[in-house]
Amino acid sequence: MTRNNSMLKHLLFGFLLLGLWSLSGCKSKTSKTSIQVQNEVIQKTGDVIFGDNAAPNTVFLFASYNCDYCRYFFSRTYPGLKTNYLDKGKIKLVVKWLDFEENPQVLQSLQAASCIGQFGVYEKFHELLLVNPAVVFTDDFSALLDDIMQDNSEIAECILQNNEYEYLRLNVSEFRENKFTGTPTFVLNKNAYSGFISFINFEKLLAKEFNL
Repeated sequence: MTRNNSMLKHLLFGFLLLGLWSLSGCKSKTSKTSIQVQNEVIQKTGDVIFGDNAAPNTVFLFASYNCDYCRYFFSRTYPGLKTNYLDKGKIKLVVKWLDFEENPQVLQSLQAASCIGQFGVYEKFHELLLVNPAVVFTDDFSALLDDIMQDNSEIAECILQNNEYEYLRLNVSEFRENKFTGTPTFVLNKNAYSGFISFINFEKLLAKEFNL
């Protein structure tokens, strides 16, 4: 086990024991209707991709680690999507992480998420932030980022040369320009659905939007 994986495991175990959860960030609970996307949502460098990038169908997700229902999606809906759709190359999930408050530690953590998604192994880092997004305010998290950057020069350059978090701010602008109302918001073709969506209902959306 590498030093970075060992630290990630330690942080994950600690926060699982504490059972800490952030209660802020969510803006909607359920998804019942869709809205028409006003400005086309496209995949950009910096987006985090789950699944095969060559998949023929794309689900965009605007989300925050500080959103309970975003985390519910990853714990309750995502496993079924991964097994039945992402791993089979039918869809890819393109995540655009959001920080509405522009907190320096949160911005840095999301920049790191984007960079690790491009140049490293994202799964454990993602799991850590899902367990408790408040980890980004700890000294252990700062030490973890330092270790990751020391081990991977591409990740280090990406995190440090962040252009004042322009990519993350563009995500928020894109969200607001489309008049999306809550997180998580899913975009399939030209339709946006806000709020937690169960796996059963997500399958219905995939059938409706992509004939899957």
